[in-house]
Amino acid sequence: MAVLLRALTLAALVSCLQLADAIQIVPTPSTPRVGQTVTLSVQGIRDPTICFWFRGNRFDKGQMIFQIEAGRVVSKGGGSTDRHSLGRDCALVIQGVQSSDAGEYYFIALHGRRSGQRWEDALTRLQVSN
Repeated sequence: MAVLLRALTLAALVSCLQLADAIQIVPTPSTPRVGQTVTLSVQGIRDPTICFWFRGNRFDKGQMIFQIEAGRVVSKGGGSTDRHSLGRDCALVIQGVQSSDAGEYYFIALHGRRSGQRWEDALTRLQVSN
């Protein structure tokens, strides 16, 4: 019984540590108004080598905003507008935000050092007020 209890405790600890490492998307300002510039910053990511931004809640090439490699945009997709630009550390910047920009944004990145690289993703819902 004690072995089972220790195993469950260890599993719970590992699960909590994995959640603590998860990346998050943080909008600045948190609830932008129409006409403002909003930055969707990615927190909890180190050394991103490849990043993708999508409109919606999944990896959908038709909704890709852009693909970033080595800190520069290498490909734009159908979800991109002339108001989208690249910010620091793969952040998505939307200038002159509009009501139609509200909705879900999906981010996926390959990051870490060569020996420990891994893919991670995050989803956020952007709210825009008038």
